Amino acid sequence: MLARFFKPNWQHSKSDKRLKAIAKLRATDADTQSILSKLALEDKDELVRLAAIEKLTHLALLIQISEQQPETIQQQSLHRISQLILSSDSDCTLKEKQSALSALNDSNLLTHIALNSNEERLRIQAINQLSDCQNLLVIAEKSQRAADRIAAAQRISSREALETLCKTARNRDKGVFKAAKESLQVISDNEAAERARKEKIAQLIDKIEQLSTVDFSSSFIVKLEIVESEWKPLSSSASEEQRSFFQIHQQKCSDTVIAETKRIREVEKQAAYEKEQMTKSHLLYSEICVLKESTNASLNQDELDKLEDKLASIDTQWTSLSPFYSKQEQQSYNKIKSQLNHLLDCYKTVTDSIELITQLTIQLSNNEVEPKSLTKQLQKSKRFINKLNWPTSHPKQKILIDLDTAIANVQKKLEHKDNHLNQLHNDLKTVLENLGISIKQGEIRTADKQIKKVDQLSKRLNGSLPTDLDLKAKQLHAELQEIREWQAYAVTPKKETLCQEMEALSESTLPVQERANQVRRIQKEWKLLDATDSVHSQQLWKRFKKASDAAYAPCDQHFSEQRKLRQNNLQERELICSNLESLTVPSSSNAEEWKEYEDKIRQAKQDWRTFSPVDRAPGKKLQVRLDAILSICDEPLKAFRADNAIRKQRLIDETTELRNSSDYSDATNSVKELQKEWKTIGPAPRNQERKLWNQFRENCSHIFESFYEGKQPDTAHNSILPLLDQACLNIEEIISSSCSISRLETEIHQAQSLINELDGQNALVPDTNKNAVKKGIAHLQQLQELLQSFQTEPYLALERKAAICEQLEHAILDQCSSDALSAIQQAWEDEPQSAHPLDEEITERFSTLVAIAKTPDALENTLSRQEQKLRTLCIRLEIASSQPSPVSDQALRMEYQMERLQQALAEQTQAFNLAEIKQLEQEWLCIPFAAHFEEFNERFENHLEAVY
Repeated sequence: MLARFFKPNWQHSKSDKRLKAIAKLRATDADTQSILSKLALEDKDELVRLAAIEKLTHLALLIQISEQQPETIQQQSLHRISQLILSSDSDCTLKEKQSALSALNDSNLLTHIALNSNEERLRIQAINQLSDCQNLLVIAEKSQRAADRIAAAQRISSREALETLCKTARNRDKGVFKAAKESLQVISDNEAAERARKEKIAQLIDKIEQLSTVDFSSSFIVKLEIVESEWKPLSSSASEEQRSFFQIHQQKCSDTVIAETKRIREVEKQAAYEKEQMTKSHLLYSEICVLKESTNASLNQDELDKLEDKLASIDTQWTSLSPFYSKQEQQSYNKIKSQLNHLLDCYKTVTDSIELITQLTIQLSNNEVEPKSLTKQLQKSKRFINKLNWPTSHPKQKILIDLDTAIANVQKKLEHKDNHLNQLHNDLKTVLENLGISIKQGEIRTADKQIKKVDQLSKRLNGSLPTDLDLKAKQLHAELQEIREWQAYAVTPKKETLCQEMEALSESTLPVQERANQVRRIQKEWKLLDATDSVHSQQLWKRFKKASDAAYAPCDQHFSEQRKLRQNNLQERELICSNLESLTVPSSSNAEEWKEYEDKIRQAKQDWRTFSPVDRAPGKKLQVRLDAILSICDEPLKAFRADNAIRKQRLIDETTELRNSSDYSDATNSVKELQKEWKTIGPAPRNQERKLWNQFRENCSHIFESFYEGKQPDTAHNSILPLLDQACLNIEEIISSSCSISRLETEIHQAQSLINELDGQNALVPDTNKNAVKKGIAHLQQLQELLQSFQTEPYLALERKAAICEQLEHAILDQCSSDALSAIQQAWEDEPQSAHPLDEEITERFSTLVAIAKTPDALENTLSRQEQKLRTLCIRLEIASSQPSPVSDQALRMEYQMERLQQALAEQTQAFNLAEIKQLEQEWLCIPFAAHFEEFNERFENHLEAVY
């Protein structure tokens, strides 16, 4: 009873008393916490419960309270939980705080904890519990800790929030920006995957729908299985409508497969029946074949009756199987059946005609029968045999064999008599044909011989000529007589005309070679006329001979001089061979000595071409000698070049090792020494020189670039910029001069490497340098496109024609046979027509070479004309590519430049460019024997290599 009057204030019936009592309680006491717990859980007044919750420190109890109603109690308990979690003075352990934090679902409280908690693990847990993208965006933007900002950014799943975060974090927070960009990429990838999955589902539905509407085919089941296997992992992602639609059409496809399976079974059943019937037909065919084989021997009447019965039985069965054998089998069966029926008919015919056969045999064997009667009996016997047509595979009866023997004997007797007569007729016919040909061609002497043969054959035939041959012989006799009468009148005036023509030729001023050709032509025509002349006037012959000698006299002198020239050229060539044989091979590896040795060989080749022409036979022998000498001289030269290639390869190997060096400064110095050594080495073989140089240059460039890239960051910027400026100046200089594509590529590559190095150091690259590099790249692409335009069919056709011309030049200099020259000319004719601007020039080159092949004397003049053309082309190329000309050609270069300057001022055209250099290269292909002027050829090729 007393306890009722002495209750503590926190148990007072009035709520304001309880509130004041709670305010006085100390939250640190364990008993106080028990009281507060009871009040927070059981008190009927909401304000009292809120006040008690405000002083509670037991997190587990607060979590329990947060699950109760009303909402204000829940909010207050959650607020108190967040306070305790954030409080550093709280007695709660980290584990308790983590457990309490896991019970919080309020996004704002979790955001508050993530922004304000001093414990990293609590902040990360709060961030991981957040799912609201706006709260995560707040943390990513406002958190003072980079790790929390990145973690929050990684948790954001909204595209809009991530895009907002990217805008705010750009150039401010690289970590957050990167995380946001990665999350955006993940979202894009997921969306793309989802779209692809939906598209795949739609495609599979379309496929199953299409498959359900088509007829069954060999690939139907495979297609169905593929669609089903692809649908299985995607079916869970499809809508209910899509799954239902797929199942309907899947069932249709299954029905199609079942129907096709049923149809196949029926087809197989029908096929089995047909196979059984076909087997029966094969057995019947085998029976009739065996029946035919049984007729290989002679048959008596009983055997013939059995054969006829058996054949009728087989034929009846065969007819009943008509739908089950092929057309070919039917044809084979009918053939055998026809043969057997024919055999039966033959036996029947012979039986009925025994008396006739015996009578014919007796008459043919009688030697006293007249030939005409014998011929009639022979024809009658043949008609019977042909009508009977006894099978060749079946043995004949004796009565037929006797008749065949009698027929053969009579035929042999009659044929022997006719063969001799026919041979004489054929010989006469052949002679008459040859006689007609000789008369038409005016060959009187031949015709006279053949007319005698005609008379001889007529005597052997005793005048019994066939009507057509007799008529033809008389006709040809008359034609021959008429020709003899008119020939004398026709030939004499023509011979007189030839005499007058020859006499006029002796007084003409034609060139020597043309005069000689005309003399030979007139002499040939005289011989043809004289062969048909039966008179042969000596007076006309003497006149013609005198005129011929007078007309040919100047030619004789000219050809004598040409013989002397060929002999002199032959002697000079022998001297060249002797000099080459005495040529001393350099004993050292000095490049200058070997260059002098090569120059002497080159000069000998040039002199050899100068001393042309020579007589063919000794010239060819001397050419073989020269080829052997040159082969011997080239061996040490080849060995020297091969050794140079080895030495250069050794330098390349050393630069390759230096590429892996870590000390770029020493490597650069070593490369400079290797470059000096490279210059002292002579040339390698031509097919290796460019490749070796490219490898060496690439290694050197790599080492120099590594040296520049390897400088320290604090000094690299100041050292790289001058190098970049110089590279850009070089690019601009090359663009303005258009001198070298390879050099432009090198400078652009060098400048790009320097720019990349500056970018790697976050250093500012001047816009002027960037623009210079872009301009260089654009110019390089323009040049490469221009070079590509010269790879079309007209330009390729020009190169092929130039190669044919070069083959013809070698054939002319080597004095090849006419067959080899004809083969080269045929290759030219096989080339199709092209629309190249220099087509006329290349055709002129070929025509010039063909003329030289016919008239070798013109070679010397042609070579002298080409030398000046080649020199001019070299100078033009040197001007176009901004390269110096030799001192000996400086005057010619100046003269050409002045002419070009005047033309440019008049036409206001542009300066030389790459297109003009390609034009010069193609003009070079149109000059005869350009490859045989080694000095100019090497000069021209070296300049082209410098350009490309």
